[in-house]
Amino acid sequence: MRTRYLILFLLLACQAASAQIFKFGDRVVFSGNSITHNGDYWHNVALYHATRFPSTQVRFFNGGISGDVASGMIRRLNDDILIHKPTHVVVMIGMNDVNRPLYDARRKDEPGIRQKQLDAISAYKRNVDSLVTLLLAAKVKVILQTPSIYDQTSKMAGINLFGVNDALKECGEFIKILGKKHNIPVVDYWTMMVESNKLAQATDSTATIVSKDRVHPAGPGHLLMGLEWLKTMKAEPFVSYMVIDQTTEKSQAKSKFCKISGLKRGESEISFTMLENALPFPLREDQKPAQLITDVLTQISREMLFVHYLEPGDYTLYIDDEKIGTWFSGELERGLNLGLYENTPQYKQAQEIQKHMAEAWKLEKQLRDIRLVEHRFMKELEAYTANPAASGLDSTNIKRSLAYQQSKPRESEIRAAFERASLIPAALRTPVAHQFRLVKQ
Repeated sequence: MRTRYLILFLLLACQAASAQIFKFGDRVVFSGNSITHNGDYWHNVALYHATRFPSTQVRFFNGGISGDVASGMIRRLNDDILIHKPTHVVVMIGMNDVNRPLYDARRKDEPGIRQKQLDAISAYKRNVDSLVTLLLAAKVKVILQTPSIYDQTSKMAGINLFGVNDALKECGEFIKILGKKHNIPVVDYWTMMVESNKLAQATDSTATIVSKDRVHPAGPGHLLMGLEWLKTMKAEPFVSYMVIDQTTEKSQAKSKFCKISGLKRGESEISFTMLENALPFPLREDQKPAQLITDVLTQISREMLFVHYLEPGDYTLYIDDEKIGTWFSGELERGLNLGLYENTPQYKQAQEIQKHMAEAWKLEKQLRDIRLVEHRFMKELEAYTANPAASGLDSTNIKRSLAYQQSKPRESEIRAAFERASLIPAALRTPVAHQFRLVKQ
């Protein structure tokens, strides 16, 4: 047990040096296509930051436009990305640049089709290189991300544009080269997602970590992407490291990221007050299938509790008089990850932060949908407004255009509401002290 304790403590010491990803006052724009427009993968990064570093004010901005390509990001660079005065711009593009329809099996014998595929990739490389050069010239820190995958291995029903994922792999390899060229970080989603898909499909050939369109990740896929980001950035995995020893002083000396006070040890009960520096990372229900592929919470939400010098037997843990669970003394000696338990008051507080941020993201989506129309569909909207019957818009774009007409006049109002909702009240994000009790059964 002592060897295990020492190994974990050394791991903690090494990880503590990683510190936090962003600093007080940083302004971070995640830019890209629909996968970034949706925002779920980087919303996980923002949620991690809000729960792990509650006293640090960092602003995150959505710079994604559904259907966009690298050249489109260059065109909207000043008025949609740099307008936020970012300290960091995070780039992920490629899914549309490869021009997926070129890989339709019905076009395989089309003259010149392979050259068209190669030309699309070449244009992507030129444009991304130019984009990075422009961002660096603007004196912002750039973080690159490889494209996510197109799932061409799942046996699920539907069209499969075989070859798209190979094209995305080539795009990803170029991103790595570009990262080395400019000495900037690269988050490799493509490799991680291919490997995760293999694990999922090993027992179910129709499984996918994206969705039925083979492109857009669902909740589990976005969570795995957020995890990959955090791992690449060497994010701190420990929420807290709580060691209950013989005295308060010895306990505090062996603990990290928390403050222990008032330790009392009796024959049948141990009690103490615990104030942690941070909160655990909460999972939504739709994200939990990702845990079947990799132990997400163990990697980013280790809220460890070790209790030493216990008499053998079962012990029930109460936090603020709420029963959390019962464990054998050996389990408590080896260490219990409270971050896995949704019934702790600290996990419930983290869930409230998650809900608060989700409300802000609803307003964010309205703002991004306004930008989407203005950057990609203004001509179609103008045609529809002038003559709806002759515009030729499909139902999706008609719905989008109508939503724009309703939202655009209220843009300032929506933005003000978003700015308010983006600020997490101190009372909500600040960890509070809790009373712990371990009662021998």
